[in-house]
Formats: sequence, structure tokens, C-alpha cells
Amino acid sequence: MFWVGPYRMAINAGALREIRNEADLKEQEPAILSAHSLFGVPPGRSSRLLVLRHGHTIVRVDRVERMIETGPLRLLPQAFQGAERRWYCGLAMAGETVIPVVNPATLELEAKEVEAAKLPAERCIVNNFQEERPSV
Repeated sequence: MFWVGPYRMAINAGALREIRNEADLKEQEPAILSAHSLFGVPPGRSSRLLVLRHGHTIVRVDRVERMIETGPLRLLPQAFQGAERRWYCGLAMAGETVIPVVNPATLELEAKEVEAAKLPAERCIVNNFQEERPSV
């Protein structure tokens, strides 16, 4: 479980490669996503980094609380509409506390979009043309 501002969230432990401190950052790190920006939460004192196993995604969160063992994920209720259905893959129960579980695939996709936005425009242009052949 981790915290973003006043909100507690979870991510499947199998989706994580490691958890780091902010001080452990290296210069050649891939895009670091701010969980505050992603979830529309006012900036906080982000100090922990969740490094995802697949791809090159790092998410900055306020703190990591602990790992918990849960039963099967509960389906998202109908109250979750639109983008929320992409961001969360289900709900976990920790005792009597309901915790939204973040979808790691959505984080990876968001990181790719951030990286693509950093590329110079000329590298993003795709030439879709066919070579003209002389008629015989």
C-alpha cells in the first residue's frame, strides 16, 4: 500500500521491481511520473519511488506503508465511470478498509506518453508514403 496525499492506494506487488528513496535517483532514469499529477491530488512531500517491473516506469508517491495479503480483487462498482475504470483494476480489502488497486498497465502507458512528449517534433513525424514506380 502507498499514499498519495490523503489517499491510500495499492498496486500488485508482482508489478513492482523495487521501491526506492528519492535520494537513490540516478541521472539516466526513465520518466518519473508524479502520482499527485496523475490522480489530481495537490502536491505533497513525495519521497518514495515505485519502480515497475515491466518497462521503464517510476512513480513518485508520498510514502509506502506496507505490503498486505488480500483475497481476490473485488470488481469496481458502477460508481467508477470513465477514466477511473482504466486507472483501477479492482478493490482490495485490508480488514474492513477498502483500497483501490492501481492498474500498472495504465501507469506504463502514461509513462510512454510522457516520454513521447519529450521527443523533438522532427523525430515524431512518420512518413507514410509509397514509393512511386515508373509505369512500363
